[in-house]
Amino acid sequence: MVLHDIFSPEDRPVPAGIRRLRTALKFAACFAGGMLYAASLPPLNLTVLAAVCQLPLLLHLKRAGWKSAAAAGWVWSLGWSLFAFRFLREIDPAVPFLLAPVVSLWAAVFAAAVPFLRDHTLLRKGTKVADTQPFGRLLLFSAGTAALFVLVEWTRSRLFTWNDFSVTLWRVPVLLQIAVLTGHYGVNFLVALANAAAASLAVYRSRSVCLTLSGVILLAAAFGFLRLKNPPPQKTFTFSPALIQGNLSQRRHASLARAREALDTYVNATEKLLEQGKKPDIVIWPESAVPLTFYSAYDLEYTLQRSEFGRLTASYQRRVKELCRKWRLPLYIGALDLEDTFSPSEKAGATNSALLIDEKGAVRAKYDKLHRVPFGEYIPFRSLLPGFVIRRIDMGRDLTPGRNANPVNVLPQVRAGTAICYEGVFSYVMRRFAARGANMFIVLSNDAWYPRSSEPEQHLANAVLRAVETGLPMVRCGNNGGSGVVYPDGTFRIVDPTGRHPRPELLRCAAAEIVSVAVPVDPPRTFYVRYGEWFILLLALGVAGWTVFAAADFISGRRALAARLLPGEAPENQERKSL
Repeated sequence: MVLHDIFSPEDRPVPAGIRRLRTALKFAACFAGGMLYAASLPPLNLTVLAAVCQLPLLLHLKRAGWKSAAAAGWVWSLGWSLFAFRFLREIDPAVPFLLAPVVSLWAAVFAAAVPFLRDHTLLRKGTKVADTQPFGRLLLFSAGTAALFVLVEWTRSRLFTWNDFSVTLWRVPVLLQIAVLTGHYGVNFLVALANAAAASLAVYRSRSVCLTLSGVILLAAAFGFLRLKNPPPQKTFTFSPALIQGNLSQRRHASLARAREALDTYVNATEKLLEQGKKPDIVIWPESAVPLTFYSAYDLEYTLQRSEFGRLTASYQRRVKELCRKWRLPLYIGALDLEDTFSPSEKAGATNSALLIDEKGAVRAKYDKLHRVPFGEYIPFRSLLPGFVIRRIDMGRDLTPGRNANPVNVLPQVRAGTAICYEGVFSYVMRRFAARGANMFIVLSNDAWYPRSSEPEQHLANAVLRAVETGLPMVRCGNNGGSGVVYPDGTFRIVDPTGRHPRPELLRCAAAEIVSVAVPVDPPRTFYVRYGEWFILLLALGVAGWTVFAAADFISGRRALAARLLPGEAPENQERKSL
């Protein structure tokens, strides 16, 4: 009851110093709630904390005006984002402190909207929201608050989706299964409902509402249990790719020696694996495995190169093609490349690509990354930003986005929806691949920007939801961690050359392994793949209806007040008399 005592106002006047202390404690509690949210994510993975992380904020929203509510929402989200995005300090120590206040604006908008809906949904005693509420009104308010939070988070997911509520359950497959119907938004809603259930009991003392909301979560768990126990039957075949994890440092602006080292590392690791006598279906290298442009549309083998880098680039292309010819195997590699232009006069932009090179050494297919990383692969609104800001954040390139979201036929039966690094966590990207006929995913990643943090594990955790939503297996190949297989039920296996099965973020070692995954021949589309973000539309309609209900209550209250006014008397005078 300590939190309740802090958030409940005194019935008698208190000194200004005590009021300021209580206000500070309220915001400190909200910040701590955000920290609980962060603790439920990798690397701590204290999942149970996600069910109560919003409780301090919801306690504050019981009585706060919109300005105080917005501030509390911002502080709560700050407690989450400062720690959930702490890994970004490895790019620049200032990045988490610059990003967190911006990302926290979404929670501030959510919290600012709640007081109006609260005041015109719940019953009041005098000027205060009553401690106990009728079942129907409190159920509407609790479920509506959860729906509103998910809607606001949905708008954020289009810009910067990372570590939302659904990721807190990434190691609880039974609760992830609802995503085949709703996408990960349904999993978000379950966590928000858990917090609403806790608040209905702790704040409003309503066991019935708490049990009702908990019942919805139990139904989702029952659905997940039945789905895991009786997976849908489908015809599959075994796909056995070789995953090469070089464990190299980040080397975007690589010197000649470091670029040559990367090329030698990946060629030699591939050769060593294949010399063991096991033959995979295909060899996969991660994103930007070698920090050189591949020039897939050009044959550099017989081109005169005037610089050492030029000669190394020609060697890069030649050695990759020779590797394919020698072992009669295709390679699927992540590489920097140039976009295909439609006119000789059109300048080709640089792309972050996946190249399929067949057994004869010919580039047979190409996928260019669609969803680039803001400030990493391009600078949004570059022309509008002042020069000193550009110099601070510019990473030396603006990559060109891809234009084609079709799966790549890496083998006759394998139609791979390919995602490069960060774009593999976006639901709309992966759903598009599945809707266009992909029967599996291949994700090429390079998390070398974060050599000491939990980012690789967080990256994997975010990606797990994509496999569940679409019902498709996922093969991941990373440069320094996270390589392995994610299965459609949300379980996963990480390539582990040590044999100790440590946590994914600890697997910072070179690895080359052939994995096997059952790929469906003709997978049925999940409900989510078929109908997309229908659940978000449902929540939007529900919140819209709730807003109309609250607005009607507001209008009827104003009319009732007007009816009590004395003839010719201003409303504010009458309100002053009534007080």
